[in-house]
Amino acid sequence: MHTGIGKVGNHTKVVGQMPTPGQYVRYTGLRRTIAKEKSPKNLISLNDAYEKQWLRSHTHKEALRMARMKKVSKEDTGPDRVAALEKRIREIYAEYRHLLPADYRWEDESSRWTELVYCIFAELTKHSYRDARRLANDIADLNLLGVEDLARIPIMDDGMVNPDNSRVRTITDILKSNGVSEDEIKRSLSAICKVAQAICENYDGKIQKFLRRYGEEIVNEFDSHVSFSEVSKGTQSRILVKWIQNTLAMPLAFSNVYTVRFCERKGVNYWELAEAADNIGINAAVLDDLLEVYIVDIEGKKT
Repeated sequence: MHTGIGKVGNHTKVVGQMPTPGQYVRYTGLRRTIAKEKSPKNLISLNDAYEKQWLRSHTHKEALRMARMKKVSKEDTGPDRVAALEKRIREIYAEYRHLLPADYRWEDESSRWTELVYCIFAELTKHSYRDARRLANDIADLNLLGVEDLARIPIMDDGMVNPDNSRVRTITDILKSNGVSEDEIKRSLSAICKVAQAICENYDGKIQKFLRRYGEEIVNEFDSHVSFSEVSKGTQSRILVKWIQNTLAMPLAFSNVYTVRFCERKGVNYWELAEAADNIGINAAVLDDLLEVYIVDIEGKKT
């Protein structure tokens, strides 16, 4: 990862807490268990009916809080609070990341941009898809694919990038040494820079904001046509958000009540949390799981 958050850890994922002192819930594959005193060697089966009853009684109020938190205007976002959140999220990531699954799709949001660059190389050069991916990853590893950096490169009157730009020259040399023709280089780099400019102009240079916008529209559209009589509207929305996170790898946040508890503890709102996550570059689904682990742990220590 290029964000400096931390390294990927093991496969254990903490996913919830029951009101029993010193206990917390773990997923081990598909088997839900409860562990005493945080010892993975001391796992006992958890009664599903009891858990569901407990969750129903404790999530309704938090669902209402979540709905209120999302209604806060973006204009109420405080830069100081966002900066403090970024620092705290990095600390939590460093301490708790090893408790989450090792593999998340697009854990580092910048990798979505690298994937788009790969797609451009794959279509606009004669290289194989494998070689196009290798080129995109290698150039990204050299920190040459920053969206804002590429967006600042001038586009000439002929629609091509300025060949005298130092970043363009460096990338051009790399592509030439890998057998990419001069015409393919011009077309590819121009396309990449134009997309980068569009992302900066419309989504603050963060491609995840584009995806989140339409992911939220999917949730709202589904919500307007489907109603689960068994659960509250807030719970239904969380179900949909988690589903979209898992199936489409969309950068949506607030799929669990623990994220709400974290925001309340820090005195921040939904938009501030999303802004901090975007600035760091951490995937919102990963952040949801991370905050769940964190809240479970600190609340368990108080019992």
